[in-house]
Amino acid sequence: MQLGQRAGQTVFKDLLESDTVNIEKLKQYVQKQSIVTEFKPLCWKILLGIKSPYRATRRYVDQANCDIYKRLHSTLTTCQIIQNDTSISQQFLSMYLLDSHAIKIPITSTKEYESFLSTANFICSFLDNDNEQRLDLFLYRYHVGKIAQQEFVYESKLLLHLNTHNIFVSIPENWLKDGFQLIRDDFSLLNIWEKFIAGSEYIFVFLTIHILHYCRGKLLSLYSTKEIIQYLIDLKIDDQAACEHIAIASVASWKKQGNSLLSFPAIP
Repeated sequence: MQLGQRAGQTVFKDLLESDTVNIEKLKQYVQKQSIVTEFKPLCWKILLGIKSPYRATRRYVDQANCDIYKRLHSTLTTCQIIQNDTSISQQFLSMYLLDSHAIKIPITSTKEYESFLSTANFICSFLDNDNEQRLDLFLYRYHVGKIAQQEFVYESKLLLHLNTHNIFVSIPENWLKDGFQLIRDDFSLLNIWEKFIAGSEYIFVFLTIHILHYCRGKLLSLYSTKEIIQYLIDLKIDDQAACEHIAIASVASWKKQGNSLLSFPAIP
């Protein structure tokens, strides 16, 4: 295990310290291995396009991003939209809206931006406040149902129950939109998000499968579709051990596919 960890550290160090980071190679390695802890912030920032993969231009890009941040922040502060007590995620939302030329500033209601704020809080806490990928909800739900037929082959009672109530086509939209914030342990969620930012949106299909499997006892005790859907909408998994188990099992199931499932295939 220690040899494997040292080998992983060497690979990440060599990739990230090279003059030009090979993005595709980095993605492929992240899909196969977890990012070494000390390299997580830099790796994430490069994969998300925040930092330049070219060493020669990294300082320039960092300064350009810093200048943009200062300009937006100064404008919003001058207009008194950002106050001393404004949360960092709320500040980023205001800057995002200003940069995208949105009409509704200041924001009187954040309800329509709850997913943005939820994800921003998670990312900010990890990246120290430092690519937008949109997922197709219909394809996501379709492939959850398809993979469930394979993954729940030994859970016939649960599979029948979920199929009977059409749960696979009713997986809560907020699960995907919020980046699965229902998994309350950040470290466990990071292990899932690593695969996503490395190019595999399919990892969320397996995460969904294992969340449903974890909740099988409660799901089997509910007998109306409305009750099941409401339970899933309200679901929060706080237990750290449970979160870790779900994340590990999700990655393991995904790896059984040979890491070949990245983007959602088109429906035949």
